[in-house]
Amino acid sequence: MIADVMGGPNVGLMLIPIISVVVSIVAIVDAANRSGTAFYAAGSNKSAWIAVLVVATVLGLGFFLGGWYLIAIRPKVRSQMSGLH
Repeated sequence: MIADVMGGPNVGLMLIPIISVVVSIVAIVDAANRSGTAFYAAGSNKSAWIAVLVVATVLGLGFFLGGWYLIAIRPKVRSQMSGLH
């Protein structure tokens, strides 16, 4: 049904890179807006994560590393941010 509306059977294949880039951008923006101190307190490094996410996005691996950041690292950083206030 989506293929009929969007113009062909390859719509699913077109959505894969779009979703990958969106996940990457969300992860990069989230990391950039978090405190470096919260990253450090969570046992991580803000600059390193941003660099890794940007490189992964360019190499086409942004979905995986961006997803890992959002699922595993972000909650730790967020919990440290609440403790910093």
